[in-house]
Amino acid sequence: MNSKQTHTHTTHEEHCKCGEHCKCHEKTCCSKFLMPATVLASAILISGSILSVSFAGKKTCPMMAKGKAAIEEKVIRDFVTKNPGVIATTLEKYYNVEQQKAKPSKPSEPAPQAEADKALVDEILNDKTNHVLGNPNGKFVIIEFFDYQCGWCKRTNKEISAVLKDAPNIRWVLIDTPIFGEASEQIARFAMAAGKQGKFKEYHEAIGNAQGKLDKDALIKIGQDLKLNTKRLVADAESQAVKDKMANNQKYARQLNINGVPMLIVDGKINPGALIGERLAEAVAASKAKK
Repeated sequence: MNSKQTHTHTTHEEHCKCGEHCKCHEKTCCSKFLMPATVLASAILISGSILSVSFAGKKTCPMMAKGKAAIEEKVIRDFVTKNPGVIATTLEKYYNVEQQKAKPSKPSEPAPQAEADKALVDEILNDKTNHVLGNPNGKFVIIEFFDYQCGWCKRTNKEISAVLKDAPNIRWVLIDTPIFGEASEQIARFAMAAGKQGKFKEYHEAIGNAQGKLDKDALIKIGQDLKLNTKRLVADAESQAVKDKMANNQKYARQLNINGVPMLIVDGKINPGALIGERLAEAVAASKAKK
C-alpha cells in the first residue's frame, strides 16, 4: 500500500445505512445487506422489459385493467420460471459493481495541506483537560481527532506511539471524537475516566490492542487489568464532567469542520486521513528539525 494514500472514515450517520451489524469502520463491505433489494430491483427491471414489449402500443380501458394486471403477473412469473439465469446474471453484475465501489480508491498524492486556525489550535493546546502523549512541551505538535472503533485511527495511533521514543520533540494531543455511535462514546468516556486515575496512556494503548467487542464489561476488565479502581472508573465514565468534556471535543470538531476521522493537525497544518508510513516519517523528520 502506498503510504501516501489518504484514509478517512466519514461519519456513520451521514453515509452508512447498513444497520447494527455494519462493519464499514472495519473496511468490510456491507453489500451483502443489499441482496434482498437487488432481487426486487432485478425483478422490476425484468418485468419492465417484458411488459414494454408485450403491451407496447396497446391501449386498454378501465374495464380491462384488472385483467391486464393478471396477465402481466402471469407473464412475469412464466418468464422468471423459464429464465432463472437472467436474474442470476443480473444479480452477479450488480454485486460486482457494488464490490468495485467498496474497494479503496487508487493511491493518490495528498492535496496541499491547509493551515488550521491558529486561535483554535492555541485554544486546544491551552485546554488542560486534553490528553497529551509524547513530550508535553514539544515544539512539534500533532493534534489528532479519532474514534477508538476506527481502523485507520487505530493504525495511526499505533504508528505514532511507536515513533515517539525516536521523536522527543513531538507533543501528541489526542481528542476523542466518536462518530460510530453510542458504543464509541462509551469507550471514549472510559478512556477519559482512566485518565482521572493517571492511567490514560495505558488504557488508551490497551483499547488499541484489545480484541473482540468492547462493551462495558470489557472496558471494566481493562481497568481491572491496569489495577484501576473500577467503581471510580465507572462513576467517572458516567459523570457529567466527562460528558461535558465529550461535548467540548465535538465543539472543536465542528469548528474545524471535521466530518470524518482520523483527522490531524500536524505542525499547524490540517492533515486529513491516517498519518502513517512515509507521511509519518516526514513528520518525524520535521519534528527533529524544528527548534
